[in-house]
Formats: sequence, C-alpha cells, structure tokens
Amino acid sequence: MKEYHTIQTLVTINGEMADISAMLVGAVRYALVRRTYIVQWTCEFIRNNTHLLIDKDIQVMIRDIEQQKQYGYGDDCDEECWLALLDYLKKWTALNRCEQQIIKC
Repeated sequence: MKEYHTIQTLVTINGEMADISAMLVGAVRYALVRRTYIVQWTCEFIRNNTHLLIDKDIQVMIRDIEQQKQYGYGDDCDEECWLALLDYLKKWTALNRCEQQIIKC
C-alpha cells in the first residue's frame, strides 16, 4: 500500500477577503459553461474553501447554479458536481444563519 504525504504551504494573498470571494465567483461562472476537468476541480475547491466566501457571494453562486439548470450543466458528471455543490452551499448558508442566531442570543 502506498502512503502519500502532503505538504501544506501557507499562501499570502494581497487583497481583502471580498476580493478572494469575488475571484471564486468568477471561477464558478467560468466553470459553469465548461465540460472539462475544471468543473470537478472548481466544485471541490469551493467546498474545501467555503470559509473564504462572503455571504453575498455564496448567494450569487447559489443563484448562478440554479439558473444554469435551464441551459443544462453539461455532462451527467458535471450536473452531479453542480447539484452537489448547490446542496452544500445551501446547507452551509443555513448552518451559518443558525450559528449567527445563537451568537445573538
């Protein structure tokens, strides 16, 4: 059995959190109309880095993914990725709303 080790590197980015979040919206919009590996890669990156998104941009992603349904998501594997990400983002949003209500109390 092979053992894999990863090296984590911290990355410094010049800019605000909103800038990073906006760039990720751009990545989703780019990938939404593609039928390549970039779809899975983008969905996976967003899921693994949702903490980098501001609430407004999460709502934009949800809207964009939902609106793409009328045009199709591409191949079956692409549709599976987009619908899974959509579900994940909706759950993330609901969880964050619940946490914010608890903090306010």
